[in-house]
Amino acid sequence: MKTMTCAPVIKRTRFRARLDDYSTECFPKEVILLRFTASLSARSVCMGWSKRPFGLTPRTMSPYLVDKNGTIYEMFPPEFWARHLGMTSQNPDSVHDRRSIGIDIVNEGPLRVDRANPDQLNWWPNRFGVRHCGMEETGKYVAGDFRGERYFTTFPHAQMLAVQFLVERLRKEFGIPAVIPPAAKRWACDPDYFLTYRGIASHQNFRDDRFDIGPAFDWGWLGT
Repeated sequence: MKTMTCAPVIKRTRFRARLDDYSTECFPKEVILLRFTASLSARSVCMGWSKRPFGLTPRTMSPYLVDKNGTIYEMFPPEFWARHLGMTSQNPDSVHDRRSIGIDIVNEGPLRVDRANPDQLNWWPNRFGVRHCGMEETGKYVAGDFRGERYFTTFPHAQMLAVQFLVERLRKEFGIPAVIPPAAKRWACDPDYFLTYRGIASHQNFRDDRFDIGPAFDWGWLGT
């Protein structure tokens, strides 16, 4: 586990959620759940969260959002909850959303080789038509087969430090064990197993159609 010399600031006003974007019901917290956002910035994530199709209240955000530069934004108090998992099956009465604290991490997510240039990797807009980096820029991606994708965007050092800080802070505040999924379950989707799990997990553990937190995330920052 890495260490940091000074704690990052948690900003609680810049992108604050509306009161009807989340539920103020309180439930015991047992899991810190990591996700990435498939976006470029915290601002773009919040713009997406603020959209209300047909006037409906989405309640699909996480209480925390960590930007690439390590800035942490608190959207709403972590003792409350919103539907950050997007699960319907194997999630009766949103039990997994209620019992977990979501942390969204700004990251472009899976990358694909450009159709016209095999030396270029693109991220998802325009059907993976937007350049992310060249193959020679090995610090910007990780190669690793996972759920049909072969390349994933790396997480900057400052961002990982902030995630580590936030996880530890929330873990202590809510009495969540300093546990990460065992190797056999770390990349698996197994909601039944994670129903009684207490510790740190990720979106991929609850949904088999999601790639986060993915192969580029170094679990060594949070445990062994």
